[in-house]
Amino acid sequence: MTEFEARPPTVAVLPTAVAAAASVLAVVLGSTVGLALTGPGAASAVYGAHTGNRRLVTLGGALAFVGAVVAGATGLPLSLALFAGIGALVAYDTGEHAVSLGVDVGADANVTQSVLVHTASTLVVGSVAGGVGYALYAVGPGNLPVTGLVALLVAAVFLAYALGD
Repeated sequence: MTEFEARPPTVAVLPTAVAAAASVLAVVLGSTVGLALTGPGAASAVYGAHTGNRRLVTLGGALAFVGAVVAGATGLPLSLALFAGIGALVAYDTGEHAVSLGVDVGADANVTQSVLVHTASTLVVGSVAGGVGYALYAVGPGNLPVTGLVALLVAAVFLAYALGD
């Protein structure tokens, strides 16, 4: 019998890495100020998911999301800001799931189906929240420069509510 290793399975960390990279890629296309927050945040979320450290996942996800908001406020097109924000939230949620899997079943467990279902569900909820945010932006007053930021924040609130444990 082998000793239980309470570390996230490698396959469970992969969605976190992909979502974090997508968030960084969206921000790097138009905002160096947002990148200063999103880059380290994404790296922290991935490292936290890999090592099983919830605090790093939470800090990294929050920092990446704030970077997406700052990027949107400093000129990043709304579609990219929404994509980056959703990517940051997906990275956070899948990172948390990876840490939970490490604690519950360990590094050697076959968790592919669980990871795929959880990631797909998170993407659907994130896309719906982003769609709601974009709809609020599209029908809202067009002469205010912060409407995109407000729409992104409202979408994030919907997403956080939907993903709440």
